[in-house]
Amino acid sequence: MCSSDLPFSEPETQAIKSFIESNPNITMLLSFHSFSELILYPWGNTTEPIPNERAKEVYIKMADDMAKWNGYLPMQASELYVASGDTCDWAWADHGIFCFTFELSPQYQWGPGGFYPGADAIDPAVEDNYEPVIYLMDLADNPYKVIE
Repeated sequence: MCSSDLPFSEPETQAIKSFIESNPNITMLLSFHSFSELILYPWGNTTEPIPNERAKEVYIKMADDMAKWNGYLPMQASELYVASGDTCDWAWADHGIFCFTFELSPQYQWGPGGFYPGADAIDPAVEDNYEPVIYLMDLADNPYKVIE
């Protein structure tokens, strides 16, 4: 087994883990990736939904709300493909942090961009996701208020 097969083996993931674990009041986490125009939420490592029905309702409501602003498709991460080692799975399972991954534009890898869309993609990504980010910030004090 090489070191990259171990959890939190890289300096970047160690920094995120350390930050989250030293700030126990964190309720919301957002990860940006490229590409596909998706809003992903746990679980990514199984097709089973999270067992907490109330939290699942919050995840779905928030993802649907954010999709109205950025036009991305909301889904449980494993609907894209099943994969272990996801930040959001860890954040939710170990810390109860509501976590989303935005797979940014472009929607398809064929054509301009894909994993490396270039600097011209930055301003449109910020514009597309400004409202969803503000929305998550507004809910950080109590994510459950979206269903209350």
